[in-house]
Amino acid sequence: MAQPKVYTDTLTYVLQKFEDGLNVVLTSKYNPFYYHGALPQFFLWVLFLSGLLLFAYYVPTIDNAYSSERLINAFTSVDYITNQIPFGAVVRGVHRYAGDAMVLTIVLHALRVWWTDRYRQYRWLQWFSGIVLLGLVLFIGQTGYYLVWDERSLVLTRMTVYAFDALPVIGPGLKAWFVNGEAITNLTLSNYLFIHIGLSFFLLFGLWIHYVRMARPVVTPPPVVNYAMMAILMVVVFMFPINMGQMAHLTQQPSTFEIDWFFLWPYAMLSSLDPIVFWTVMVGLTVFFSILPVPFLTSGLSGQTLQPIDAAEVVLSKCTGCSLCDKDCPYEAIEMVPAPAGSRFKLLATVLPYRCSSCGLCVGACAFDAIDLPFMPDAEVTNKIKSLLAQS
Repeated sequence: MAQPKVYTDTLTYVLQKFEDGLNVVLTSKYNPFYYHGALPQFFLWVLFLSGLLLFAYYVPTIDNAYSSERLINAFTSVDYITNQIPFGAVVRGVHRYAGDAMVLTIVLHALRVWWTDRYRQYRWLQWFSGIVLLGLVLFIGQTGYYLVWDERSLVLTRMTVYAFDALPVIGPGLKAWFVNGEAITNLTLSNYLFIHIGLSFFLLFGLWIHYVRMARPVVTPPPVVNYAMMAILMVVVFMFPINMGQMAHLTQQPSTFEIDWFFLWPYAMLSSLDPIVFWTVMVGLTVFFSILPVPFLTSGLSGQTLQPIDAAEVVLSKCTGCSLCDKDCPYEAIEMVPAPAGSRFKLLATVLPYRCSSCGLCVGACAFDAIDLPFMPDAEVTNKIKSLLAQS
């Protein structure tokens, strides 16, 4: 017998009431809660555009031997962007806080998926790819702080090298890859820039994996929501302007620096933990959240028993190959395949059981009663639909 849920019912109820309140104020069309998966991608485009503008003036070096009158390096180029170029500080602030907003909306998206139990079974690929994307976003954001080459950048670099040194076997190789050699040089900043930009474009491939099993993913909110998010971002930029710190010097070790808790929280952990313990915690958390859907394919975290999903079945004698079910399936669980020789039709529908969620949309889409849910006869489906319509 199914056990009562411990906490998800309460969380879902609170979340639902909050959404209902937003619907009253904003209407369902402009409720940002209904675009929790699309908002991170909106901020990704903001990051791409603002980053392109910053890249036009950035110099990825620690020093410049050819400059006799004025030192030109990564720090002075960022200082020039911030204090000399019109609206340069605004663009830099937009880039910084759009990164924070992207992490925040990704976490909200993950929590929403968690609360609504949309991370298990046929959705395991979306969940796993989402964990990978979050890890990439965090690492890309951290490399952005290295590029400024202020005192904080130097501390972060040395802490990262310290963490890599503690790893057996692979540690020296990771350290050499990270600093692009045996010591910090101009090539180190070039490597940081390459990682920061290269991995950013790799996010697009990760998003394709994230969407591959969704027939109609919502990839962008309505323009009004985008404008509202951009307005909020600009308010934050002007309320909390980005300031310049002190230039990094390899012969000095700063003792304190400002931390961005959206991206740099791993360094706060590293500062208080042994590096081996730090790596154990980080790898453990990543593995746990990555495989979270697997142990609970038949039982939920909250104690309820989940029944195995019975995939929809095609009644081949009735299928006409109209492809309406294929077009309506939101999980790419139906494919149209060539009909066998002698059939009156060119195509027939086939169900991929490992993608099917038994949602019944294909049953409603078929005008020929050619798809059935094994656990729910047609008459029961019809009565349920009529009951739901009567309640609306």
